[in-house]
Amino acid sequence: MIEVRNLSFSYKNQPVFNDLSFQLNDFSMAALLGLNGEGKTTLIKLMLGLLKPDNGEILINGKDIHKISENARSKLLSYVPQEMDSALSMTVSDFICMGAMNRQNIFSGPKEKDRRQAADILLNLDISDLEHSDINRLSSGQRRMAYLARTIFQNSDILIMDEPVNSLDYLKQHRFLSTLKNYIMNNDRKVIMSIHDPSLAYQYADTFLFFKDHGLSGILSRKDHDFEEAMCRNVSFIYDGKVDVSILNNQLLINIKTNNG
Repeated sequence: MIEVRNLSFSYKNQPVFNDLSFQLNDFSMAALLGLNGEGKTTLIKLMLGLLKPDNGEILINGKDIHKISENARSKLLSYVPQEMDSALSMTVSDFICMGAMNRQNIFSGPKEKDRRQAADILLNLDISDLEHSDINRLSSGQRRMAYLARTIFQNSDILIMDEPVNSLDYLKQHRFLSTLKNYIMNNDRKVIMSIHDPSLAYQYADTFLFFKDHGLSGILSRKDHDFEEAMCRNVSFIYDGKVDVSILNNQLLINIKTNNG
């Protein structure tokens, strides 16, 4: 369970959140939706312990994320950032094995069993050909998959992702998200991700958090009895009512309203 209690945070005296509270209980993949600047990335960094709140707390499985060790935090949470480090120069295998830092001596190199596990993950993701490639020479799509492999290798309870399909083409977006969904369903893991495209989120997520005016404007689950109607209403709201939103054949359709006047 994830519980955010009375969370407030500011950047240089500019408020981002003020007294934000919500709970996430029964979910597999939760999507954070909202326009740029609404605090989605900030919330992710607060949840990871990369930022410290001005007030309030974030509890994951009853543990205050800002009061536990980094090692304990890494067992609860793993992270796929929006911007990938282009300064890295190592093989994909070594990069994936970095996910074992929460369970091995930081000064020791990868163990043979870690390399075998990394190879198995690459095989399951259908990217075994990348095992010995320099990660800095991969395409953006290949690097996204390598980050996913490392996140899986870390074996944490919750995978947190900031715009994980950013810069990927249409087919690679769906490949990444379908691979991710299969993994969490087969391994009893959970995902929280920010994502720009509500239509894409609708295809894969089961829980949706809508951010507007630096606050949470709505939270929905597919199990809600009026889910489809509420989904359309909430998506329209975060776009200031400037779009028409409908659901047809299990697809969320968004069209910009035209001004005929």
